[in-house]
Amino acid sequence: MASAPWNSTFETVLQRGLPGLGKDKAPVADEPLETYGLDSLALIGIVSALESSFGISLAGQVVVPVRSLTAGQLWGIVSAALQPAWDTLRPASRRAPQGPSPWAIA
Repeated sequence: MASAPWNSTFETVLQRGLPGLGKDKAPVADEPLETYGLDSLALIGIVSALESSFGISLAGQVVVPVRSLTAGQLWGIVSAALQPAWDTLRPASRRAPQGPSPWAIA
């Protein structure tokens, strides 16, 4: 059996937030988390715990319906949030001037 694509912190958060998973079991990457008791309220708790554990914001990122969300999909969302923003990868001389974003709409 292949190892899980995520780290132990992610797995611990899922174990604590999913009532049907248990502390000694790992979720199957492509199994809907609903199988382990995920509902909308549990998802809020899991997202909050992931944000705290990883120091990231997942606001607006979890757009998969709760009924079909898998651990693999959720890890993909967390992994993407852990990556540096594309703008920080460009050389400093090519970065846009600092200031309000021209795309921000109030």
